[in-house]
Amino acid sequence: MTLTPESRPSRTGAGPIIVVGAGIVGASVAYHAARAGAPVTLIEARRPGGGVTADSFAWIAASRLDSGPAAVLRTTATDEYRRLEAELPGLPVTWSGSLSWRIGESAPELGPGRQLVDADTAARIEPALRQPPEWAVWAPDEGAVDAVGIVDRLITGARDHGARVLRDTPATAVRRDASGRVVGVETAAEFLPAATVVLAAGVSTAALAATAGVTVPVEPSPATLFRFRAPAGLVRTVINTSDFDLRQVAADQLIAAADSPEPTLAAIRSTFRAADSVELLSARVGDRPMPADGEPIIGPAPDAPGLYLTVLHAAVTLAPAVGRLAARELVDGTAEPSLDGCRLDRF
Repeated sequence: MTLTPESRPSRTGAGPIIVVGAGIVGASVAYHAARAGAPVTLIEARRPGGGVTADSFAWIAASRLDSGPAAVLRTTATDEYRRLEAELPGLPVTWSGSLSWRIGESAPELGPGRQLVDADTAARIEPALRQPPEWAVWAPDEGAVDAVGIVDRLITGARDHGARVLRDTPATAVRRDASGRVVGVETAAEFLPAATVVLAAGVSTAALAATAGVTVPVEPSPATLFRFRAPAGLVRTVINTSDFDLRQVAADQLIAAADSPEPTLAAIRSTFRAADSVELLSARVGDRPMPADGEPIIGPAPDAPGLYLTVLHAAVTLAPAVGRLAARELVDGTAEPSLDGCRLDRF
């Protein structure tokens, strides 16, 4: 998509930007736009990071082989997080690496930053494995984050650059003027004027966009996150198997992204030594915003000048890159080539 004068986001001199949704994507857009000098207001219906971001497994899955529009963004994820760490010291990122395998399957084609390792190497990386797999894919540059902690740090950074943050402020509609241009956001309490409105509201993006006459093909995709009590140091990396995504988040706790608790618990106990004492603590279901083709929707809404969309899965992995690139489009009014495949008008 080429940004025409009608679809081009407003430059900062033209007026304020409102970002709707303070999950990890919205917080990233707000931070990067404020850092670039834009007058930004970030609004959130609940507490920042309290939606699906809080239910994310939060793996920086940068090296997964991918051929879709997000492939270029994914390959930059590690570098983008390293950049963000330099800008926001104390960012809660753990660079543990990830180890993936599938029992009974042949080794896959390797993406960038991935290495094929044998059972002995897998056992050195994860010493508690009962039966190390014949092969595993080791991605040493990957890691995981405290997603809510990332949101908090991004919001602090946005505020440091002059952004205003309004929590407990649910958006109810996007307002357009007689010419069709977006002029702000209706909330439960008041109208907030803006030159550009960015929708980063997850599964609520479709309903909010509809109030401006824009159809955004996104649906909720439920994902369950389990928390387990576990021995200290049981898991050292991010583990990805056909049974679960698994990582240690505290000295005595694991989290797993998986389908159901009993098979997941059984798989953990059978995969790791000293895991007999592992027990389920909680389960939470988050509704991930899933575009119809599974790929991000990022950029201006062609039929609603002043409206900009950021709705995507793999939000934790892609948030730093999406925030930086979207902010450049919003502030400079230029089109970022790496977002060309992510536009709404592909549908």
